Amino acid sequence: MIDIKYEYTKIQLISGNLALLLWIVVASLAFWFYNPLAFWFFLLFAAFMVFAILRRLGCSTCAYCKSCTMGFGRLSAWFFGKRSNKDLRNKDGLVMVAIIYCLIALTPTAILVVSLFQAFTILKFAVFIGVLVFSLYSVTTWRKGRQTATAQTSA
Repeated sequence: MIDIKYEYTKIQLISGNLALLLWIVVASLAFWFYNPLAFWFFLLFAAFMVFAILRRLGCSTCAYCKSCTMGFGRLSAWFFGKRSNKDLRNKDGLVMVAIIYCLIALTPTAILVVSLFQAFTILKFAVFIGVLVFSLYSVTTWRKGRQTATAQTSA
């Protein structure tokens, strides 16, 4: 078995986690249109699920990283990093990533669609676009890149 050590730059670490936090806040705004208390509940629940539970599932030992990031490197890589930095061997973490995608992408999108049909406002539409942009960008980081012709012939 190949021993892979992941390396996360400080820029990737900080920007990825800030983008993830911003995504959670924007997704939580979908609940504000329903009920301000639901906004706070969703915000705290989603932040806890990502930054406590998922971070802990992603970081079980420092043996997998070149420098210890306490799981924050895995978070930024899973949601906004290149495919080569995503830990695809951590099956428990990947299941939780799928649950988190449903939590912060699909649930707010569904609530916003219903809310937009009930009463259209520019603010609701802007939040809807924000959730879609974060979600679509994050999902596209999971695609496999095309191999170059030289890489295919050398294999």
